[in-house]
Amino acid sequence: MSIVQAIALGLIQGVAELFPISSAAHTLLISALLGWTPPSLPFVVMLHFGTFLAVLVYFARDFWQLVVGFFTGFVQRFAHPYQRLALLIVTGSIPLAILGWLLEKRLEPLFGKPLFAAVCLLVTGLVLFAVERLPQGSGVAERLPFWRAFWVGVSQVAGLVPGGSRSGFSIAAGMLAGLTREQAARFSFLLAGPAILGATIFELRKIVHHTPGAAAAEPTQSIAIGFIVAFVSGLIAIRFFMRFVDQHRLTPFAVYCWVFGLAMIGVFLLRAHHGA
Repeated sequence: MSIVQAIALGLIQGVAELFPISSAAHTLLISALLGWTPPSLPFVVMLHFGTFLAVLVYFARDFWQLVVGFFTGFVQRFAHPYQRLALLIVTGSIPLAILGWLLEKRLEPLFGKPLFAAVCLLVTGLVLFAVERLPQGSGVAERLPFWRAFWVGVSQVAGLVPGGSRSGFSIAAGMLAGLTREQAARFSFLLAGPAILGATIFELRKIVHHTPGAAAAEPTQSIAIGFIVAFVSGLIAIRFFMRFVDQHRLTPFAVYCWVFGLAMIGVFLLRAHHGA
């Protein structure tokens, strides 16, 4: 893997994982477009770990309060806002953990189908566009009903499919649940911590069990560069996005998903036609 490829994949992971535009789709589509060999599991693990650290650093105070709130909540019956929010995050994280485990084998083949990922990007764009046309809520995450937090968690399953954005669908679900756009984004990013950490552990498990046919690990330098780029770009992406959603709609991201998705569909259909 070249240094340029390591930087590009790190940027894709850091930005597309945290913007509602699907990092899996971008990695798959750009790699297929440029003829890149799929990265090894160690490289993928470190990219995930980089974005996990970015979320953890940006929301460090929130996560610390959530951890403290979770354990003190058992004594105080989760009466305080952060204690209740901690329980909501746990509730919202359970569906992805269970469904991700159950659907693993069925979804894996989809990551070899660039055209499918491009079509799914159009669906992601449609969801982002549609949710902005509905009446906007005024709720805050700490007061979200538990059953709605559960369904926001279920929406994260979209991120298991290339082209489906975990953050995009969970933000849309949060808005449908009555949260403001900014609160839905905040809740989505707090859910992203366990989600990305879970993805990291999931990929790490494959390394430990020596998955047959896995690519050989890239040089340490390439892995380190990818990790650093994913971490730094992830921090910048979160900072930008949280400021953006406070004042703007998600429509520009919807349009981007449509334009990029349609462009990639056109490219792959032309390739298939000329290759026939």
